[in-house]
Amino acid sequence: MENKNEQRKQLEEKLIAKATKDETFRKNLLTSPRETLETELGINIPDAVNINVLEEDQSSFYLVLPPVINPETEDELSEAELEMVSGGWDGPGGMSADCTNEGCTVYPACQGGVPILTN
Repeated sequence: MENKNEQRKQLEEKLIAKATKDETFRKNLLTSPRETLETELGINIPDAVNINVLEEDQSSFYLVLPPVINPETEDELSEAELEMVSGGWDGPGGMSADCTNEGCTVYPACQGGVPILTN
């Protein structure tokens, strides 16, 4: 399985590509990001996950820092990650986002709100 950073990058690239080609999708991402992503990915994103979509312009630069990882627990799997081993949901374009009925186990699970993609 690819690492989480690569999976997140792939998802971001697919969403950005669609937003570049589809003006309605772009506007929806900017005005209603949670609903737009839930519809696009076919998942429910937990309310605890904050979603922000920003549009850069010529005078803006945004840098997104990843969460701080505790080196002592870096190799341990969370409950959400353990659940992902047992299955997933086939999303659009052959992507999968791992989810459960109790809430989406997205990457990072309730830590940033981007689904883990698997092929």
